[in-house]
Amino acid sequence: MADPDFEAATRKAAEAGDAAAMSTLGGLVFSKGDRDEAEHWWRRAGELGNATAMSNLAALLSERDPAEAEAWLRRAAAGREPIALHNLGFLVSRRDADEAMKWYLMAAQRGYAPSMYNYAMHILDANGDEALRWLTRAANTGDAASMRKLASLLRERDPQRAAAWAQRAEAAEAAQQGHA
Repeated sequence: MADPDFEAATRKAAEAGDAAAMSTLGGLVFSKGDRDEAEHWWRRAGELGNATAMSNLAALLSERDPAEAEAWLRRAAAGREPIALHNLGFLVSRRDADEAMKWYLMAAQRGYAPSMYNYAMHILDANGDEALRWLTRAANTGDAASMRKLASLLRERDPQRAAAWAQRAEAAEAAQQGHA
């Protein structure tokens, strides 16, 4: 349940023109199911240059208006915001794998584990060693999918290291599910 005092203070700041508060308020109202108000606040914050709001707005628009979603993601990506870079990669991957990999690589270079994983999978056949480096970086962030894939790829080459990554993946997955 959202803290009503926090929401009231955030709304006051958003109404006063604070882009970060607008973005936060968009998230708060979205979590309560109000997509229209979320769109309003994310759009206002995006127009003020808030990359997080642009990314969130793009996600909201992606099914209804993919072209507008892509335009917002491109604006957010211009600021090199990792989630925007990743989401833009995902959006364009349906039509242009090479462009998608460009965006995934930029997000990966900024430490975004899902992009590290996607980029590694794309280059795996052409450059296995480089793919392993990216998977290791992603796994070291705690990304369970990267740990699991790394364990699988290392099974023959380095069984002990593979077993260690498989064990870490299980622990990470259990923690994500609340079983740890």
